[in-house]
Amino acid sequence: MNFEENVGKICIINGEAVPSEKLDSYSGDKYTAFYEVIRIIKGVPLFFEDHFARLKGSMAKLKYELNSSKKDIKNQIKVVCEQNGLTECNVKIIVLQDKEEQNILFFINKFYYPSIDEYNNGVACCTIRLKRKNPNVKMIHAGYKEELQRTVMEKKAFEALLVNEEGRITEGGKSNVFFVKGEKIYTAPEDFVLIGITRQYVVDVCRKLGYEVIETLIGLDSLKNFDAAFITGTSIKVLPVRIIDQGELNSAANATTQHVMAGYNSLVNAYINDNL
Repeated sequence: MNFEENVGKICIINGEAVPSEKLDSYSGDKYTAFYEVIRIIKGVPLFFEDHFARLKGSMAKLKYELNSSKKDIKNQIKVVCEQNGLTECNVKIIVLQDKEEQNILFFINKFYYPSIDEYNNGVACCTIRLKRKNPNVKMIHAGYKEELQRTVMEKKAFEALLVNEEGRITEGGKSNVFFVKGEKIYTAPEDFVLIGITRQYVVDVCRKLGYEVIETLIGLDSLKNFDAAFITGTSIKVLPVRIIDQGELNSAANATTQHVMAGYNSLVNAYINDNL
């Protein structure tokens, strides 16, 4: 494990604000590492309660217990942002477990927020035959991450979509993926994916807007049957897909996609305003 995604000068290690160089002492493969990446908007950690619950849940699945309280975690997110002079960023929380030893790290994670052009026109995705070791537990797996990065760079794509041994798309490397046909929206069942916080809220938005959400795996050979696709995630929110491999989609102009984007943005704005 390394900390190349850190872009801040100050980090928090076990409750203490220290220079980010101190992170390097926790590199290597000694620890089991659990993590969350939380988007900060106007100084507010978006959907904090959900991220905290997922972090605890991921650890519990491997019989570990988080030693820090919800209040402590939230306060340390605030401190690391203040120490780095940021109100718009992503904060990464990593819990390192080695038998009884537990360390918790907070740092400013490298982030990219899509441009207006990317929202208006959509982004390119490629596919990769790859499967998460345990999709329901948010853990750091170095080989998985490197393989994704290599594929995205080689194919000059924004995101890589994971394809299982049956040739069906499960999720994005850093996102969840949805497909649109008329007023029906398709996404992979929860058992096959890392259940993204954004994904959960997007599903709620879709249903409140009156769209039917169908949880099923979509095969590569059936992509031509869909009107649009979009990916969702902490940094990207709801982002239209323009290309999957060589197949083009006019997702950004699709009315259903536009409605979902607007609905999710309204939800985010309401949460931020309620927590300022």
